[in-house]
Amino acid sequence: MLAVAQASTLDHYTNNFSLFLLFEEFRPSHYPARLGVFSHAFFEIDAEEVGVDFEVRLIVVRGAETAFVSELVDVRPSGDRHRVRVSGLVIPEPGTYGMWVEWRRKGGDSEWLREAASWPIKANAPLQ
Repeated sequence: MLAVAQASTLDHYTNNFSLFLLFEEFRPSHYPARLGVFSHAFFEIDAEEVGVDFEVRLIVVRGAETAFVSELVDVRPSGDRHRVRVSGLVIPEPGTYGMWVEWRRKGGDSEWLREAASWPIKANAPLQ
């Protein structure tokens, strides 16, 4: 699962995240728009993946062009579920975008695997 929110919180008693103000459409004052949002990716982990080092990244795509790639996040799952939270996003110009999460085993040159689920983002013309 993948979601983008303007705010989120982790309940330390239940270990559950709450997402606030889900982010799907915006109108910035200028482009490129640097957004202080939080992207959340939730993974189900197979038994053979527990304790294995992975790299995760977010990519934002418009049509066939990649518009933004996040910094890499190192992940080592310790159970059957794992969450990744990445802050910040850059949208270069108005348009309709899709955001995906990609992952691969850390080390070597393994191929990036893209999850099927995406998050739509509509970037409107700047405020005048």
